[in-house]
Amino acid sequence: LIYCIYTSGTTGKPKGVMNIHQGIVNLINWMQSEYSLDEKDVILQKTTYIFDVSASEIFWWFISGATLAIIKNGAEKEPEEIAIEIEKYKASVVDFVPSMLSVFMSMSEKYIKKLSSLRYVFAAGEALNAELVKEFYKVMNHNGNEIVLGNIYGPTEASVYSTYYNLNKEFDESRVPIGRPIASAKAYILYADKLCGIGIPGELCIAGDGVARGYLNRPELTKEKFVANPFGEGRMYHTGDLARWLPDGNIEYLGRIDEQVKIRGFRVELGEIESRIREINDIKDCAVIARDNSGSEKAIYAYIVSDVEISISMIRDELSKVLPDYMIPSYMMQIESIPVTKNGKLDRRALPDIEAGTGNEYVAPRTETEEIICSIFGEILNVEKVGIKDSFFELGGHSLRATRLVNKIEAETGMRIALKAVFSNPTPEKLARLVTGEEAVEYIPIPRAKEKEYYPMSSAQKRTFLICQMDPDGILYNMPQSLRLTGEVRPEAMKEALQQMINRHEILRTKFMMVDGEPVQKILDYAEAEFEYIKDYETPEERIIADFIRPFDLGNVPLVRMRLVNRGEYHLLSIDMHHIVGDGMSVGTFTREFNALYNGEELPALTHQFKDYSEWMMTRDLSSQESYWKSRFEDEIPVLDMPLDFVRPQEQSFSGSMVFNSTGKELGEKIKTLAAKTGTTEFMVLLSSAMVLLGKYSRQEDVVIGTPISGRTHKDTEGMLGMFINTLAMRGKPEGKKTYLEFLDEIKETYFKAYENQEYPFEEFVEAVDVVRDMSRNPLFDVMLVLQNNENEELSINKAKTEWIDSKDTVAKFDLTFNIDEYEGDFAIGLEYCTALFKKESAESILVHFITILGQLMDNPSAKLEEIEIVSLVEKQQILKEFNNTMVDYPYDKTIVELFEEQVKKTPDNVAVVFEDESLTYAELNKKANQLA
Repeated sequence: LIYCIYTSGTTGKPKGVMNIHQGIVNLINWMQSEYSLDEKDVILQKTTYIFDVSASEIFWWFISGATLAIIKNGAEKEPEEIAIEIEKYKASVVDFVPSMLSVFMSMSEKYIKKLSSLRYVFAAGEALNAELVKEFYKVMNHNGNEIVLGNIYGPTEASVYSTYYNLNKEFDESRVPIGRPIASAKAYILYADKLCGIGIPGELCIAGDGVARGYLNRPELTKEKFVANPFGEGRMYHTGDLARWLPDGNIEYLGRIDEQVKIRGFRVELGEIESRIREINDIKDCAVIARDNSGSEKAIYAYIVSDVEISISMIRDELSKVLPDYMIPSYMMQIESIPVTKNGKLDRRALPDIEAGTGNEYVAPRTETEEIICSIFGEILNVEKVGIKDSFFELGGHSLRATRLVNKIEAETGMRIALKAVFSNPTPEKLARLVTGEEAVEYIPIPRAKEKEYYPMSSAQKRTFLICQMDPDGILYNMPQSLRLTGEVRPEAMKEALQQMINRHEILRTKFMMVDGEPVQKILDYAEAEFEYIKDYETPEERIIADFIRPFDLGNVPLVRMRLVNRGEYHLLSIDMHHIVGDGMSVGTFTREFNALYNGEELPALTHQFKDYSEWMMTRDLSSQESYWKSRFEDEIPVLDMPLDFVRPQEQSFSGSMVFNSTGKELGEKIKTLAAKTGTTEFMVLLSSAMVLLGKYSRQEDVVIGTPISGRTHKDTEGMLGMFINTLAMRGKPEGKKTYLEFLDEIKETYFKAYENQEYPFEEFVEAVDVVRDMSRNPLFDVMLVLQNNENEELSINKAKTEWIDSKDTVAKFDLTFNIDEYEGDFAIGLEYCTALFKKESAESILVHFITILGQLMDNPSAKLEEIEIVSLVEKQQILKEFNNTMVDYPYDKTIVELFEEQVKKTPDNVAVVFEDESLTYAELNKKANQLA
């Protein structure tokens, strides 16, 4: 043993950690080899010796020949005093806890100028955020320094430091990795004791020469946390930290496993809230924590430091511009300073409790209705005194509580108000007006009519229309296709065929608009075909195709267009149709009929048009289907917590791209075989496997995936064009104790029930369950899985040979969409991903892991889901051999004392101890130094 040091107790009762000489010897040898100090360097010991980071300061200096300068007592808590000490000793190395570094960076220019001697600044003990890194280099660049900021990670139980990541002024990422293992250390990321693949979150475990002996007088805890290393020699320590490997071999820290903060189903990054608060003018510092509010429900508390009096309402208003509702703190308070422990970490216990309040002047209820609503506010929010001007959300309300509010108001007053009304009318005063009818709007159903000027849009059309209204320049709902035509092509015949298609199908000459506040569609008697024929031999084909795809104006017809480009050796035909007038089956019908008309064939007259279907659907009684879907989502709806490469933007991004992979025929055959044996379908096997995959990535056992269904439940709809497609929200629980066969059987039952209830419109379902989401996500689910089963129609342009061109998607409607197509026993998978959330390499890893999961499940369907590994053989070798190739030679058999003695013998004149004690005379000081020497 070299020392026993106690943990800070921030994650439980303090424990005595017994560290050994070998761990510290390895640590300082690694530090010297990585950062190369010499006799010109000065290490500032500003860390108190009861905090383990001090070991790197205390023991590093003598093997490098550097000087150790011990900061004067008390100065470690004052940024300006630290700056003075750095200048005084010309310190080149200093350690900071990130929270203290943040305060340090806010010093005036006068003190920043004192830091010119610094070469290395190490941040350790807390998570380092990207904003602080950028601020650090912004401040330090003014000082003219070429400085390394080291993000160092390590538990006390593994000799101070275990991983490191060196930053420089070029850093421009949204998250800061904790890096790679230091010399002679090993890092493993495990999920249920199985090795995690790249990108998959799991518990970070540390092995190698730094692992401590264990806990003092805590044999049971030592046995639990320090285990035999299943991947190599020695022991492995379970840190309790959540992390994931990045493709480049660095590690991203994701927080403590036992402190994952979830608010209303969403995992919340408290650091992100802090950074947003710090961006507000006049805010000097802040701390954001989560506390149990009532029962098991957590709430976000924010503590703000400023030199001026801050309006809490103003902060809420500012945060609402950049954060979703669930991330805005329910409780806020201005305090003089952020309390910290002796180690410089945030002292959570010293933060005061906050009583709910809005800061508004109390205005008493004036009517019976206002009194009832104020009383309901108080009951739901646990607030004693509520005035009519107080906002439900400023008092700590959120969407789930708003649902209780709506139900309670209905029970007390007999009047039902829409959930959305609470968000726009959050005070008792405004809600009372709605309840008493002062601002109520009477809803009048539109009567059914066979022939009329306007028709109501279907539910799917209405949602599509409203989304397009919010982004009129978007191409999210375009359905473009392009193909090459080699041989004889007749442009005029092609234009005529398009015109006949528009004449034949009313939906192609339908425009969409708002009339008297209602979204409607109007069918025109005639619409001229939009067909363009040009010659272009020089522009690259990819550019021509990209330029063709442009926004549609839903108020103008037709909502389909064609362009034929003569390229000399061949023709390029591009077709684009808006989703509001067609779907996947519509495209097949369009292609087939266009073929026939171009080739001069007669088509039988249509017996039905889309408006017939749309009007018919409005008369259907779907109440039993509605009840089924509501029962599936009557409890808290899970929110998928996928690890992202970028911070999710405030508003949903639809920027996308695609990556591709395939199962291969051998695995494809196994999927078909298992489906046949279990009485399921290939879709069920693929869907259940995708749920297992997402469960592993998110560490969740409740997953929802969306999947499209044709919606054509009546025979008469088969030859129609139109937007029939519906979406099913498939919910499964891939719990670790279940076998895959048990889970597959559950998904089989779920699918059959969903299929029986497929007609209930998804858009109405979302409204019925009162899903309130932030604008950065889709309602109910963020991942889609599509098994392509539409018939592929080939264009037969008389004597011309045709070849479809694969389009390069730049749009992603969801975070992830698995597009699966089976061809001759091989399942080809295209993963569409949102580029604002994922890097290409992450999307590629997700696909590899999906195929890996499929392989394991098909080979061993009786295995429990917790036993299934999500790491490929290639990744396993990469993690164990490449990422953990850290062994170096160092004097592992020597103690720190022996190394110190060796250094004294080598350079006896270089060892000196200086006491700064003004009460001593020079003679006394000299005597003390000689005695020590």
